[in-house]
Amino acid sequence: MHKAIFAFALLSSLVPFIPAAAQEQIVLEAASDQATFIVELTWTPSDIGSTHVFDLRFIEPETGVEIEDAVYDFSVYSGDDREELRRDQTVIRQEFIFDEQGPYEIRIDDIEDLDEGVEIPIQVTPEFPLGALALVAVVLGAIVLFARHNSNNLFRLHDR
Repeated sequence: MHKAIFAFALLSSLVPFIPAAAQEQIVLEAASDQATFIVELTWTPSDIGSTHVFDLRFIEPETGVEIEDAVYDFSVYSGDDREELRRDQTVIRQEFIFDEQGPYEIRIDDIEDLDEGVEIPIQVTPEFPLGALALVAVVLGAIVLFARHNSNNLFRLHDR
């Protein structure tokens, strides 16, 4: 019985660590068309239908110095279809809600009014739901307890 309680506690203890993994950031970097800028895009993915966050940094490639208050156009494409266009942006954080999974492209255009840009492909996938993992932990724990309570030797090692 003690082993069953330990197994259930062990499985249940994994649940609190899932939110940290769900907020994992993905850093993508690309040089502009004429290599005048390096654009660093830090993407914090979320669930389909929830807000995805994109943090942008513009870097001067020769010096490595970040360009502050850069002006740019931000757009999101699904195939050839533009989902969103935001012109003359200066903020470093963009948010967007993806309604479907699949391939998308983030385009940063007309950087500093120099008609330069970058295209950054991303793959939007559904996040693993936390509730499903909790349910699996509870079900596995219940199976272990049920088997132990009914004197089932399912979890014992047998000598041969």
